[in-house]
Formats: sequence, C-alpha cells, structure tokens
Amino acid sequence: MKKTLKRTLSWSFWFGVGMALLEAVVVVYLRKLYYPEGFSFPLTNMDWNIYRIEILREVGTMLMLICVSALAAENFTTGLAYFIFNFAVWDIFYYVWLKVLLNWPSNLMEWDILFLIPITWDGPVLSPLLCTIAMIALALVILINHQQGKQVKMDARDWGLLLGGSLLVFISFIWNYTGFMLQGGYFKDIATLGSNEAFLQASAAFVPPGFQWGIFLAGYALLWLAIALLAVRLKKQDK
Repeated sequence: MKKTLKRTLSWSFWFGVGMALLEAVVVVYLRKLYYPEGFSFPLTNMDWNIYRIEILREVGTMLMLICVSALAAENFTTGLAYFIFNFAVWDIFYYVWLKVLLNWPSNLMEWDILFLIPITWDGPVLSPLLCTIAMIALALVILINHQQGKQVKMDARDWGLLLGGSLLVFISFIWNYTGFMLQGGYFKDIATLGSNEAFLQASAAFVPPGFQWGIFLAGYALLWLAIALLAVRLKKQDK
C-alpha cells in the first residue's frame, strides 16, 4: 500500500475508535439508568421520548460515518469501501470499550440489542463481529486495488451476492422482533406504541427465543463468495 492509503486508513481507524468510545459512554449511561443490576433480557421498557432520541442517535451515527467516508473517497466505490471499513472499526471497538468500561460482554455469545432502525435487531455479540471481518476484507480488496491503479468496479454478480448476503444477515438480526410484532399485531398501531399498554407489557416480558444461525451463515457465505470473486477478478488485471 502506498503512504497515502495508509495515512487515510490510519485516520479512519482512529476516527472509528474515538466514535466507538463516544457510543460506549452513552450506553454506560443508559445501562446505569435502565439496567443497574446488569443488562439482560427481557428488556426494560424505555421512556418513549428517550427511545426516539436513541433512534436519532443512530441516524446521527450513520450520518457521521457517511460524511467522513465521503471526505476520504475518490468515487462511489471507494466511498463505500471507506464506509464499511469505518463502520467495522466502530463496531469492533464499541464492544472493546464496553468491555473496558463495564466488563461486558462476558463472552462472545452474550446477547445484545444491535440496532433499532427500522425495528429492533438482536443477536449474540459474535454475529456482528463476524460481519466486521467480512466488511474489512471487502474494504481492503477495493482500496488496495484502487490504489494500485486498477479499475475497481463491481458487476451485477458482485452486487447480487453482496445485497443477497446482506439481506439474509439483516433478516437474521430482525427475525425475533419482527415475529414478536407480527404475532401481536403491533405494526398496525406502530405510531402509538409508546402508549399501548398491551404492547408495553408484552415487550417487557419478551425474551428472544434464539438466533437464526442458519440464515445468518447462509448470508455470510454469500458475502465471502462475493469478496473472493471480486479479489480474483481484480488479480487477473495483473496479467
């Protein structure tokens, strides 16, 4: 790698580390308020205004990642690469900082709430961390080859595999809470859930039944297939 790429990746890395610390500190405050005995399922019902602010925090997080990635990028493809690299570093160090600050998680199979948009994502800590490995690998394949002067363009097959794999991973993350919402018929009253006593009581008792590892691993395999095929095709440009 040339010095310019190393420098940009270095600053991107430290941005992710710092951003992860900020996110982890917010979670420390939230857990002190809602889980003084330690985080576990079923979830404590959060004040609805705080919940909406949490969604805004997630929107702000994505906006910051997009902006810093756009500043580093030369085109759409490299912008995507920097985005997934920054996202992965942020996600990894988010858990590193939670371990430092709260000594949590106790192990990689500990369950967590991963995201709230458009519905609650859940799963063992290991699952998003596995995703970060694939994300960093894809980012480096794109950025290193671009730095070497190659035409890095993803074709329809690449996009199909990446989007298909990402969709399956996404489904595995939202499976439990989507089922909970469908079973209770809560989607039809989604605008008033904060005052829906039946929903609040049901959510306060809901424990995710398990993680859909089959769906997740199928999607994860598609992601790695896309990365491998792209790397091989770019390698052929050397010949």
